[in-house]
Amino acid sequence: MAEPGQICKLPVARTGARAVFLDGGELGEIMLAQTVAKRWQVGEQLEVFVYVDEDDTLMASTQLPDVVAGQVASLEVVSLTNNGAFLDWGLRADLFVPRSEQIGDMRIGSKCVVYAMLDEQSDRMIATARLYQHLPDENDGSFEQHQAVTLLVSQQTDLGYKAVIDGTHLGVLYRNEIFTEVQVGDKLQGYIKAPREDGKLDVALQRPGKQKHSGVEATILEHLQANNGESSLTDKSAPQDIYRTFGVSKKAYKQALGALYRARRILISKEKIILVENN
Repeated sequence: MAEPGQICKLPVARTGARAVFLDGGELGEIMLAQTVAKRWQVGEQLEVFVYVDEDDTLMASTQLPDVVAGQVASLEVVSLTNNGAFLDWGLRADLFVPRSEQIGDMRIGSKCVVYAMLDEQSDRMIATARLYQHLPDENDGSFEQHQAVTLLVSQQTDLGYKAVIDGTHLGVLYRNEIFTEVQVGDKLQGYIKAPREDGKLDVALQRPGKQKHSGVEATILEHLQANNGESSLTDKSAPQDIYRTFGVSKKAYKQALGALYRARRILISKEKIILVENN
């Protein structure tokens, strides 16, 4: 079924010397904006993006965009005008972000995380950076504690960053729990933290709980075995150095070292940790 702002499969209804028309069902025939010289056969199914062009004409294109209506994506700002910004979304005509739908100043060459949608008046595709108007930030039962999710970093805040969770919800990633460089537009592996009293969603880059610690312990042992049984990363090392090697916070690393020490798998000195060979 044809729907503006969406990708769908439509059959060729008829062809002419200069135009091809697709069967759009209830929307009638839709003209194909051909990007390559090719002859299509009547009845042939084409995967196309349906949109309203600048002349308010319903069109279809075999060139597919990076985002469709109802989705979130990180896109590059390619030009600015007094009325808004234009983003590269994979099509010849750039995606428009009205000034009223922007948050902060957009700069050419920067990444911007936006929600794509149809303009209510024209049905043309536009985008907004005001994600909070379209994505919920409370857990409606979609997520469980410690669940692995995909995070799209969308906005920097005083607390850290806002992130889009699995493309459907908004969560908070706290600055004091980040031990690597993070930028708006980054797509990261993350985890759902313990539920908050207000129902809001918090996320972390490290897996919380005992499962995380046991995984870190195994990684530490593998690291020692690959480095002649020694490592200069102790419980006094900088958090950035620990995260760069093991991908966890300093707190998680210290807990894993303690567990390995109590199990007599390692020895700990001021300068290094040492693998106990008889284990």
